[in-house]
Amino acid sequence: MTLWKSFGASVRGPGHVATGKPNQDAWASFHYAWGDGIVISDGLGSKPFSDVGSAAVCRAVVFSANACRDITEIDHNSLSNCIKTNWLSFITPLEPRDCAATCLFALRLGDGAIHLGMLGDGLAAAVKANGTIVQLSEDKSQGFSNITAALSPNTSPKDWRYLLLAEEECAAVLLCTDGVADDLDNIEGFVKGFIEAHRSLAAVSANRHVREMLENWPTPKHSDDKTIVCLCREDVTHE
Repeated sequence: MTLWKSFGASVRGPGHVATGKPNQDAWASFHYAWGDGIVISDGLGSKPFSDVGSAAVCRAVVFSANACRDITEIDHNSLSNCIKTNWLSFITPLEPRDCAATCLFALRLGDGAIHLGMLGDGLAAAVKANGTIVQLSEDKSQGFSNITAALSPNTSPKDWRYLLLAEEECAAVLLCTDGVADDLDNIEGFVKGFIEAHRSLAAVSANRHVREMLENWPTPKHSDDKTIVCLCREDVTHE
């Protein structure tokens, strides 16, 4: 029997602690009979309601996943449009430009696949059953490195990147915002080490360990909010 569990944490960066601003990152997870998933979002720091926007992104992904629960062939273009529509609804009456936020998700929706999606920066990495790692990360080679994609009324499916993995080939997925991803010199080593250190823990303990790690982040002069969330496969055998 296969189960999926999740754990993670999000903390304010020292920059926001010093200025009294809220955490502009957000995350969510869900586990239902019809599917499992995780989502993270990083509100753009220049926007006045980016914390509202990131929270709305997480809610929009969960709602959109539920809308796909009975679809045998999930169309990523339709999924991304559904996320945008829900997000615009959830931030009303605020202006979308004031709530811009990124979106990364990993979803298991009963069609035999793990769906990874990414709009903006950060990192989405999946550990396959054979130990290899596949990942999504933002390609900034075609533009300025300080400009990132984010949800807006003009977001189109081509702005997203997707990765599809057969469910039986996926052991775990890790998502993190750029406050973590930008500090990683060895992404594969970090992903494998993080998952091995936490996957055997109960969710409450894992959440606490992740929070402590983020609160004691070793990179000097780091200031950004930091979020890490993991979705792990558990094969349960009955005695």
